[in-house]
Amino acid sequence: MNPSYSFLVGTMILNKVFLRLLVPTVAIIALVLATADSAIAEMPFADGQTVLVLGDSITQNGQYVALAEAYLWAAYPDRKIDVISIGLSSETVSGITEPVHPFPRPNVHDRMTKALDVAKPDWVVVCYGMNDGIYHPKSPEIEEAYRKGLTKLVDQVAKRGAKLVLLTPPSFDIDAPPIQNQLKKVETGEPYGYQNPYRDYDKTLTALGDVVKSLASSAHVDRVIDVHQATDDYLKRVKAAVADYAYGDGIHPPADGHLTMAIGLLAGLGCDADDAEATLIHLTGLTPADCTIAATDEQKEFHKLLLDRFSRRSAAYRKAVGVPEPMKVDGLPVDEANVGATATEKTLRQMIFARPKPPAMPAYAPYAEAAEKRWNAAIKELETLDQSEQHPDDAILFVGSSSVRLWETIESDMAPFSVIRRGYGGARFSDLAVFAQRLITPHQYAAMVVFVANDVTGRSTDISVDEVERLARHVVNVSQQHQSESPVLLVEITPTASRLVAWPKIRRVNDRLREIASSTPNVYFVETADYYLDARGKPIDEYFKSDRLHQTEAGYAVWGALIKRRLSEVLAAGGKGPLVPDQLVPATISN
Repeated sequence: MNPSYSFLVGTMILNKVFLRLLVPTVAIIALVLATADSAIAEMPFADGQTVLVLGDSITQNGQYVALAEAYLWAAYPDRKIDVISIGLSSETVSGITEPVHPFPRPNVHDRMTKALDVAKPDWVVVCYGMNDGIYHPKSPEIEEAYRKGLTKLVDQVAKRGAKLVLLTPPSFDIDAPPIQNQLKKVETGEPYGYQNPYRDYDKTLTALGDVVKSLASSAHVDRVIDVHQATDDYLKRVKAAVADYAYGDGIHPPADGHLTMAIGLLAGLGCDADDAEATLIHLTGLTPADCTIAATDEQKEFHKLLLDRFSRRSAAYRKAVGVPEPMKVDGLPVDEANVGATATEKTLRQMIFARPKPPAMPAYAPYAEAAEKRWNAAIKELETLDQSEQHPDDAILFVGSSSVRLWETIESDMAPFSVIRRGYGGARFSDLAVFAQRLITPHQYAAMVVFVANDVTGRSTDISVDEVERLARHVVNVSQQHQSESPVLLVEITPTASRLVAWPKIRRVNDRLREIASSTPNVYFVETADYYLDARGKPIDEYFKSDRLHQTEAGYAVWGALIKRRLSEVLAAGGKGPLVPDQLVPATISN
């Protein structure tokens, strides 16, 4: 999704690293505003519609719901969308309970009819799963109970004529201090449950998320939104940047986790994720854990009013629908709660639009601080080369990771093209996007070649394929804003024995890079992967060093020939000819 920030409604307070890296330009602003209408068209909730939100204690807490509603006020001020959230602690959709739980877990189906009667929704948003796995290892029995419960819910909603949005369960974090402290009290042999969760319980939730995704093809499910992927990506990112990060109690997300859920939900509804994050940070002062800033008094007041309104209204509807014994709910009558909620909403809307617009947050912003700490010295060394090296204006700029940095024969392999080599070991798109301005804009070049292969390696810190695409598009945009006439060539990630376990996901990254080339003018894809595989589909040993990752001279000879052939084709057509990027694959490797 291309960045769209036209809905930003205040001045964002940015951390020092972000301010240092942000280089706003008229061209960027123009690009941002041009994409706004498409985002509006995609969001499905229409003026006058009611949205019912169901879920467990995470939804009863409901910060993610309240944040999403605040964004809808900001982004779609002309739409009156009534969001009614009645999440209930301990509840499941499957109807199962772990034996050690003090009472049978509530089953949403016991209050489903009343909930639909009271809310009369046009849309129903559902987020269950955290309790449905009963904190056990994944099993066919648990998954089948969950599937049956969701299928029954789908049917109930369909009979009322409402549209349904299913969310996957969010992440579970065994490393959270409250869980670790609780596990110290657990005796050997104690059965699994909410006080003694299975250590790899997140795998159970992933499996339940797959069940949710399998229902996407149902005629009665409007869409499935992968909230688990959003929270999983977030956890990996902040844990890499913040050594002592704590994800709530491991089950219930902290405020920044709810912010992540809200952004994931809004993105799944067709809103722009970057715009949503920037807007919500601006309004509430909430920030991701890896770029913390102090909230202002005005932001704290907005956040407090927002959550108070949500809690009181949610409690009122929960009481009207009813909860099973031994659970209790203390809430106002719905009519009385709605009067107060309407007045508070008016105040919150006035606060939203009383402030000036903030600057746009670029795709790389969440990674900026960590990238600066790890790579700034390496980037400064490359900037030193900018002062000492001289290159013609028609040189080819190569940027990327160690395959670029270690390519000692690049000058001869690329001749007669002149080459500017700006690679650094271990580069990812998540940091190349941060440094793109510094690495690209000092140069004049006939074309830019990009190779980055470290975002997906089979490790727990890998980012999602969607995130790789978003960051890669940013790098491409930097070049096109700097020199729109110079083509950009994205080189396919090569298969390596050291990362073969991740090859299926790497192929998906390659597909996204190919899609960027196919959909973006003057961007081209360089096919390489098939040339590195033998008849059995395994990486060819002679092309790689003993680390089974970096290329030998023989490997670089193949790589150079493929890149040079593709580069020659693109430049021969002026970068604008009838080339179709994903169809021009060299029939032979030759110079």
